[in-house]
Parts: sequence; C-alpha cells; structure tokens
Amino acid sequence: MRPKQGIWLAILAASLMSCQPQRYVTEPWIRKVQIEVDGNVTLDEHYSEVLMARSNTSVFGTFPYMWFYQKANPQSYSKWNNWLRRIGEKPSLWDSTLSAQDVIQLRLRLKQDGYFYSSVTVHPPGSDLKKNKHLLRYEILKGPATQIQGTDIQSMGPQVDPFLSELKASSTLLPGDVLQMEALDAERRRIAKTLQEKGFFTLGPEAIHFDLDTIEHPGFAEVQIRIDNWIHSSEYGTVEEAHRIWYVRQTTGSWPANLALKPSGIQRLPWIPAGRAFQASAVTQSTARLRNIPAIQSGRWQFAMVQDSLDATLSLVPSPRVGLTWKGESTALSGIYGLQSSIDVFDHNPWGGLEHVHLTLSGGLGAQWADSSALFNTYFLDVESGIQWPGLWGWGEAPVQTGSTRLSLSIGRQYRREFDRLAIRAALEYQWTDKHGGQWELSPTDLTYIDLRQIDSSFYQALSIKSGFQDVLLLGPRLRVLRPLVQKGRWERRSEWTLESSGIVTDLINRSFFPNGPEIRSLAEVPYAHYLRAKWDVRWLRRGSRHRDWALRFVAGELHTLQNTPGIPPFERAFFSGGSNDLRGWINFRLGPGALPLGVFDSLAYLGSGTRKLLFQTEYRFPLTGALSGAIFTDAGNTWLHRRNLDQAASPLLQNPQIQDVVSFSASNLLRHSAWDAGLGIRYDLDFFVIRVDWGLQVYDPRRLSSKPWFQANEWLKRGSLNFGLGMPF
Repeated sequence: MRPKQGIWLAILAASLMSCQPQRYVTEPWIRKVQIEVDGNVTLDEHYSEVLMARSNTSVFGTFPYMWFYQKANPQSYSKWNNWLRRIGEKPSLWDSTLSAQDVIQLRLRLKQDGYFYSSVTVHPPGSDLKKNKHLLRYEILKGPATQIQGTDIQSMGPQVDPFLSELKASSTLLPGDVLQMEALDAERRRIAKTLQEKGFFTLGPEAIHFDLDTIEHPGFAEVQIRIDNWIHSSEYGTVEEAHRIWYVRQTTGSWPANLALKPSGIQRLPWIPAGRAFQASAVTQSTARLRNIPAIQSGRWQFAMVQDSLDATLSLVPSPRVGLTWKGESTALSGIYGLQSSIDVFDHNPWGGLEHVHLTLSGGLGAQWADSSALFNTYFLDVESGIQWPGLWGWGEAPVQTGSTRLSLSIGRQYRREFDRLAIRAALEYQWTDKHGGQWELSPTDLTYIDLRQIDSSFYQALSIKSGFQDVLLLGPRLRVLRPLVQKGRWERRSEWTLESSGIVTDLINRSFFPNGPEIRSLAEVPYAHYLRAKWDVRWLRRGSRHRDWALRFVAGELHTLQNTPGIPPFERAFFSGGSNDLRGWINFRLGPGALPLGVFDSLAYLGSGTRKLLFQTEYRFPLTGALSGAIFTDAGNTWLHRRNLDQAASPLLQNPQIQDVVSFSASNLLRHSAWDAGLGIRYDLDFFVIRVDWGLQVYDPRRLSSKPWFQANEWLKRGSLNFGLGMPF
C-alpha cells in the first residue's frame, strides 16, 4: 500500500471512530433491535413494523445522527444548536413501558397469523452476558398454528341463498390452511365483490362476519361465514331488510351548459350499462376513465333507489376550456450548459367530442463547456401539435380501465457546433391502463425523419457512425409498459419495459417485391433504419425513518441491428452512458463503448454509444435542513458493442483489432470494462419540482485501462464531474 493511501485510510478510520457516540451514553442505549422467531434471527418487517422501541439510525456501522445531536449545547438554543438537534437523533434509550407494549403487539400479530398459543419474551440491553450490551432482543416462540378444519356459509336473505354453494366452492379458506386474519379479510372482500357483481347493490364487506369455533379442538377451527341482512335508516327508524338484486333502470347525465357536448362527446363518456343488474366493477371502471379525460375536472355516479330499481346519474364538473402553461429548466447534457423553456396552449373539448388539442413551442440555448468561440453555440427549436380523445380508436369494447387515442406531429431543429439537423415526427399512439394498474403506451405507427442539414467534416469522419449521422427514416411500432407501484413493508418497486422496432415490415415488403435491389434499401431516396430494441428499467426504494431512504436502480438495454442497418445503429436509438441521471462521474457521450481509450475522445471528439447497456445505481438520501436534503451515491455500468456490429462497420477506427477487443461485450471482461463512480449530491425541494446538483468522482475509469484506471489521490479535480438536474435521478 502506498503511504498516501495509508494516510487517507487512517483519516477515514479516525472519522468513523469519531462518529461513535455511545461512549457518552451512560443509560441503557439501543444500538440494535433483534427479533428471534423459534431461535432464528429474522429481518421480517411483518414483526418489526409493530415495534415502538427503535434503535438509532446506523450508517455503515456508525451513528452520525446521534453524534450530531450530542454535539448540540444543551444550554443553548441558537440556530446552529437547533439545527444540530433537528438533523440529529436523540439516543434511543430502553423504556420498559414501550417494550411491554411491544410484547402485546407482537402477540396480537401472532394471533392474526394463526398462532394463538405463542409466547414473547423481551431481553433488555445488557441482560444477555454473551451478546452485545446495546442489543434489545425479542424472543418469540410461535407454538402450534391453528388450522382450518372446515367452512360453512349461511345467509339471512332468500335471494342470496342460490349463490351460497358457488361462494363456498370458490372459497379461499381451505381445510388444513393456517387460520390467518388476513385470509379472513381477503375472503370477506371476495364474497362482497362477487355478490356486488351479481347485482346486490347494498351488500358490502361490513355485512359479512365470521364465527370461529375452537373450543372442542384447540388446534383446529370451524369457520362459519354469516351474511347479515341490510340494516339502514328510514323515516320509521332503523330497518332491517334482506339483500336483493338491484337493476339499473336508467342512466342520465348532469353537467353545466358550458360543457357543450355533441352526440359524439356524449357517446365517448364512460356510461355504465342500463337495463342490467348493478355491477360495482362497471362503476369503478367508469370513474377511473373519467379521471383520464382532460376536459373533465371531476365526475361521479349517484344512485337513487326507486322501488326495486336504481336510477344512475353521471355528474360532471368540466375543466377550464382554454389554458396556457409555461415550463422552464436548466440543462446539463454532453458538456452543454444552458436554459430551455416551453409554452403549451391547450383547448379542452373544442368540437364537443371531449377532444384535447394542444400546441407546444419549445426552445433552448446552451454553451458548450470549454468553448469560448461564441456565448451560445447550441440551440434547438421544436413545434408540436396533437389531438387526444377518449377511447381506443378502432377498439370500442377494449377491456381496459382507461384508454385514449392521440395523434401528434412535431418539427424540430437542432444546431450544434458539430452538426445541424432537422427532425420531423408523426405518430399515432394508444394509451391505456389495464385492470391491474399497469400503464401501456402503444404506437402502431411512429415515423421520424432526420434531415441532416450540415455537419463538420472532421467530426463526421471521427464519429464513424454513418448510419446515425445521415438522412434516415425511423418507422415502426413502439410499446412502453409501466408496471404499477408495488409496496411490501418499507420497500417500493417500479418497473418499465420498452420495446420497439424500425423497418421490419418495410424491409419485408421491399425485398419481397424487389428481390434484386441494392443491399441497402430506402424510401423516397432516404435509407430506413432496421433494428429491434428493448430496455428494462426497474427501481426500488426503501422508506426509512425521518425521510432517510435507500434508492436502487437497474437498467438493461439491448439493440439488435438487422439487414438494412449494418454496423452501428442510428445515433438517435443507440444507448449512451453518463450524465445527471446515469453514470454521474462522466458527462454524457464521453464514456463507452466498453473501454474505448480516453485518447479517442480527446483527439477525435468521439461520441460514445453502444448496442448493449447495463447500469446499476444506488444512493442514500437524508434531510439536511428545511427543504434542503443530501445524498451519497454510487453508479456502475457502461455500454458495449457486439462483434457483429464491429465486423460490418465501415469505420477504420472500429476495424482496429485492439479497439474491437475493448469495445465489444464480453462476460469475462464485464467488470474490467465497467465504469464506477461515487459522489455527493444536494437537492432543494420547491414542492412542484426538485433542483439537484450531483458531484461524481470517477473511482474506476475503463477509458484509462492501459494506464491508471483507479482513482489517484491527486486527481480530485481531473476525475470529477458536476451535474445539474431537475427531479430525482431515479
């Protein structure tokens, strides 16, 4: 080990030791809370979430928040000392009263899980001679679980009786299963939902009760399900009636005159069917669709009981007809720092068919880092117009919760020192939410035309990705699927899939009708891109106490070029690394593919891209003061090319065998060719958006593989990158 590295390690160790404040605590202090179930330590939050006794927050085995709190002068309430108390934590001292309540809550939780004969013992800090003296331990002995021996169901109403055998046959409470309260609640909701779908408008979960018989056989339970009558208030007092099937006699609408709807608009409203038995799912689905219609601010169904029927009224509150929104933000991308803004003008229901029409004008100015040739040497202008209406065009009875159809057209101009190009895009897009909460976006027709106006000749030769920097057509379907948020204890998970292609059908038709044509085909003398592309993005968040959270993200992307796009894929659809939401130790386009040497970037102005991408990110988020919070993060990953791309590339650079070895993907070289950074971040929350600054340090740089890829102590400024952004990185 080098002397300098030893000094840095010594300083780090001394810093960590200084954050160990337990030596100042004389009372029983809780450093760790441990739960043992039948002799085995468990981290199951099913039990730990009910505990009131908590330990102090540990960060890498240290207790910095407790250290901050103890640094505050007890006799002073200055701003500095108040900040130390607010950001810090009081020492978590053992309280016998809280532990006694925890024992009660744990036994209740065990009973809910079917363990009626369990025992819970608490061991205070310092009571175990052979264990950590700051350990608070709860010892659980479950004992035998009570099992379901049989179930029966009965009703007080004659119209429900014909459905009892069906309900019993489909019951989720099976003989031999453990008697859990969660299972009973799920069965209660299932029975109510099933009967509400049969037309029992007045029957909800509150009408379903359970009688448990465990007297004659303690280890088993007979479950008796009882469906009570409808109890409601009337002019004669409290009345009890048998549940019956209700039919929707008629449906009408109620809305103000300023929501001028034509027959097409009225037909597009999500009506529930009339002349049929009441269905709760139809009401839920209709309400969900109303929330996704921009012209409707709010809407709900109201039901009036008329003898044995229901009159349903759809009450609507319209949104403002015309509006304007403005957005502005700072940008930091590929070494370009600047400002951009957009103005969006919209009209709700312009033709009485619940349409949403918008016109958006966007623009931005930027200055490239370390280039003083002009104050602003990059800009873009973009105009987009679109129309959206409820329902999936061409699929009137789509089995979805919500759905809309959108047509859009945009024209944009991008100018940089290296190139100037025009992009024209037209798309038909379907958006819907399925019954499980998943959000789908499908573009069966998505056409983008890139018109290269001019390009710097030296930059063009250096880039060596001809298919990306020439006139090109992107034509094909695109699918994006966002799975709903999944919560389990303190953990949250989101995932997103993106699948797209270009030129598949076009190339098939072209080569079928013209088999003897050129190798690279085109439409209207413009080559069309030909590829398959997939991307998976999954994110986890662990909610901690007092807004101290862990966030993780994993991204995997794959792009497979086909016959009409040999070599490197179009620049617009390739994968990149670096930037404020990616590998934050590098600016965008200045890393990858693989271990492409740093000299290539410095001498040729190369823009790194690849056909495969892997990325892992994690960060610890913590509050500082007020709306200001901080983060400690690390990112790892890169992009790579495939051998088949290199073999077909026309670039002399990519034909170099030494370059091919370091830029192509190889499982054996995955770690050596992956970049790794670590850094600190500051976030300021303005409620409607978050301003973020991240400083990333290049801990391991594969671009320097031939020299010194690992960070050296004298390279703090040379191997760091400052990134600005809006919103959280993931």
